[in-house]
Amino acid sequence: MQAQSGILTPPKQHSLIQIYNFDSLPLIAMNVVRIGAQIPGMASELESEFFKDRPGNNLKGSEVSALVGFGPMVWILITPDAPVRGGFHSLDETDIDDTEVPATEGDMFLYFSSKNKEFNRILADKVKELFGPSGNLIEELVLEGGAHSDIAGQKEQVLLDSSGNLDTVQSSFVLTQKFISEDNFSCEIPQYKFSHKMGLELATYTVTFSKNLQKLSDYADDVPHPAVSRGIFFVPSLDLLTSLRMGGIRMGSLAINAKWKE
Repeated sequence: MQAQSGILTPPKQHSLIQIYNFDSLPLIAMNVVRIGAQIPGMASELESEFFKDRPGNNLKGSEVSALVGFGPMVWILITPDAPVRGGFHSLDETDIDDTEVPATEGDMFLYFSSKNKEFNRILADKVKELFGPSGNLIEELVLEGGAHSDIAGQKEQVLLDSSGNLDTVQSSFVLTQKFISEDNFSCEIPQYKFSHKMGLELATYTVTFSKNLQKLSDYADDVPHPAVSRGIFFVPSLDLLTSLRMGGIRMGSLAINAKWKE
């Protein structure tokens, strides 16, 4: 089993983050997931085409990352089994410092990172075209730089192992949070952290990874500043993505017909 490269590869200079919701999701969930599962391969193909005629600006395959995560409702619709014991669900609305913090939202999380801002946009536009009118972009951030954990060096905290469901080995969970403030507080959980501007205000966007869904949930409700948007997603391994791209999970506890098996 192999993790998606966007988890273990540090962000490059330019990052693009998108979160989608989909209309009529129960009717199109499997098609949405199949498109999502194609994105890492699509990124590699577009990279070769984009940089082939740019002397001195060629990127290696490992220098472009495309990470795909699925929200709780998507995962519930395509497989009868949760990726962890205790279930996988959205986080509820809460209060932090007497400020209302929204529930988590989003059916799909996309994270693109490369040394070329234009490349990220071309990839994102291709994906949006595939989603068609049913795909509603509810959050988009164009980001540069950032401060990032050495996730490859902390992967035992991030990637699910064989002690749980064998089908989800090398998968992970991700929590996204946007803060309208300068984020100067520390986080013990591996994360990517970006500063950016929203109008005249300084904002912070964090992408936090863990194999422990409860730890992410606890962290989301224990930050010192109230978030203005939040999302939580399951990030399948590359092997699990391949199963989805090929038409669905056909074997093991995650198979769509698993609930009828003895």
